[in-house]
Amino acid sequence: MTTAERPFSIDELFVSITDRKGHIRMTNHVFVRVSGYDRDELIGRAHNVIRHPDMPRSVFRTFWQFLEEGRPVAAYVKNLAKDGAHYWVMAIAIPVPDGYLSVRLKPTSPLFALAQEIYADVLAVEQAAEGGDVRERKASIEAGAERLTTRLAANGHESYESFMRAAFSAEVAARDAALVGSTRALDLTSAEPGLRAVGEASIGTVEMLHGIGKQLAGHGTLSESLKKKSGFVEELAESIRLFSLNAILAAGRIGDGRALGAVASLLRTRSDVAAPEIVTLGTELEEAVGLLSETSFRAATGQIQTEMMAAFVGELLDASMSTAEAAPQLRLLAEAVAEASEAICTSMASVDTVLDRLAEVSQSVERHLAVIRALEVNGRIEAARATDTEQVRVLFEEIGKQVEAAGVELQDFSALSARGDRDDGRAARESRVHVAAVREAVAALA
Repeated sequence: MTTAERPFSIDELFVSITDRKGHIRMTNHVFVRVSGYDRDELIGRAHNVIRHPDMPRSVFRTFWQFLEEGRPVAAYVKNLAKDGAHYWVMAIAIPVPDGYLSVRLKPTSPLFALAQEIYADVLAVEQAAEGGDVRERKASIEAGAERLTTRLAANGHESYESFMRAAFSAEVAARDAALVGSTRALDLTSAEPGLRAVGEASIGTVEMLHGIGKQLAGHGTLSESLKKKSGFVEELAESIRLFSLNAILAAGRIGDGRALGAVASLLRTRSDVAAPEIVTLGTELEEAVGLLSETSFRAATGQIQTEMMAAFVGELLDASMSTAEAAPQLRLLAEAVAEASEAICTSMASVDTVLDRLAEVSQSVERHLAVIRALEVNGRIEAARATDTEQVRVLFEEIGKQVEAAGVELQDFSALSARGDRDDGRAARESRVHVAAVREAVAALA
């Protein structure tokens, strides 16, 4: 190995298709060039021919677990070229008939640096656990997986899936930003009709998915905002209940505290009524955060897969690959794009539904809080009339501050159902038209 890094540009994409055991069946010329292997040296070889020893085994185990469960997976991967140099990619892999399809791009987002630092830590844990004895490899992988989970959680990701969705979406967004103003369109003027049809359909689908990406641009910010609010919501019901209980106890110790006790009891009753809806609000928040993350991830996946199709057409145009060699890969990519497109549309519709529910539950909680706030004001008034009520007055003031803070936290929710990025099925209708055009063009080419 050397310290050299194999260069490739941010607009380039790698692709490979393997069988179920990870043996390479197909590649494109970018993979061939950057890996340093001839195409004939790669076909039939296990994909780990490019595995770099700096990669933690626990990351690969996680990667394969997703694939074996039939789920798409993304990961930062450091690869080893034939000449001993290395190169980093962000890889997205999906199950396809009889194997797996993987597309890779150049990582440039801020999460890339975090992943490198975490990988180095996880690798050190694995090596320490193995201690040079291959019989301890299973234990070392378990230790690495545990450290990986711990490190991701420390950086705000409750699972590897949460991290990979955020990372892949961030990488695609960073790539798009870097390529703004550059020409990514194919020159199809000299292409034969079948190839031109595939190219035009691919470009049209890429543009459509870019449009969805822009539509979803605010989802990441919204997801982070909702995630921060969820912690507050979880504590809200218990805080109000505890304050009201303390107010009842404090009022009972006052000689003329019957009026205060009555207000505190009403406050307790109202907090008990509000509690289930506040819990429901927390559940809806959690579901919304997950759906927003999933939708952005699926949109980024579909976009990269479709761009890979366009890149294949480019390889055919410059004779880097034959039509016969590329057709099977184009068919698999077309089906992958179709599946991703349907998943995007389903997720977008689900997002609209859950955000509508979130707004509805939030409005109900706000009504409960308005009653609680009125009771808190009455409590302070009654405390001012009685003697030796400083403790009770302070408790009611604390309840008031809590409710006021809750109002600030929840004020954004009411507008969610009326937001301007609602899809209302437009993306689904448009994407199905584009995907049908891609499938027809690829079928005709084959």
